[in-house]
Amino acid sequence: MRRFGLILAGAALVLAACSSSTASAPPTNGSAPAGSSSAPGSTSQAANPTTAPVSGGSHQFVATLTVTGAVKFTLTFTDSLSVLPACSALAKTGFSSNTWSIPQPNTQDSKLNWNVQPYTGPGTYSDPKTFGNSVELTGPKGDEYDQVDSSVGSVTVNADGSGSATFQNLQDSNEKAVSGSETWTCS
Repeated sequence: MRRFGLILAGAALVLAACSSSTASAPPTNGSAPAGSSSAPGSTSQAANPTTAPVSGGSHQFVATLTVTGAVKFTLTFTDSLSVLPACSALAKTGFSSNTWSIPQPNTQDSKLNWNVQPYTGPGTYSDPKTFGNSVELTGPKGDEYDQVDSSVGSVTVNADGSGSATFQNLQDSNEKAVSGSETWTCS
C-alpha cells in the first residue's frame, strides 16, 4: 500500500518533467482554500503532496473527509494536481497504470489511502477486487484502520474529475471499526 504512494510520486515527477516543455492553460482557480480539521489536536493546513514546480496553470482537488465510529473527525483539505493532466483528462485516464487514487489528506493528523485498479474511466466502482486491499485510514491518534473481508466501499468519479467515496467497517487490530465518506471537486 505504501509502495503504491511511492510509485505515484515517481509518476508525478515524470509527468512534471514531460509537461514542463509544453504550454498549459492559465489557472482556472487563482486561490486555494486552506484545509481545516475538526480532529482533536489538529492544525489547519492544506495538503500538498507534490511540490515539483511546473510551468503554466495549476489545478487541485478540494476534498472533505468525514469519519465516524471508533474515531470521529472531519477534515477539509486541498490536494495539488499541478503535475498531472487537467481534471477532465485525469478523469478519463486515471493517475498511472490504470489506477485512480482518491484525494489523500497528507497531514500530521490523519491519512487516507484508497486506490481503484483497474480504473476504466468515470463511473462507480464498488467491487472489493478493484480496491485490492488498498483502503487504509490512519486516525488522528495514529490508529490504523484497514480493509477487511466485511468492509464495504464505493468510489464514484465524475467526468469532470469530481467524485465521492464511502467506506464501512474498516478495522484496527482490536477490531474497532470506522466508517466514513469523502467528497471532492476538481478545478
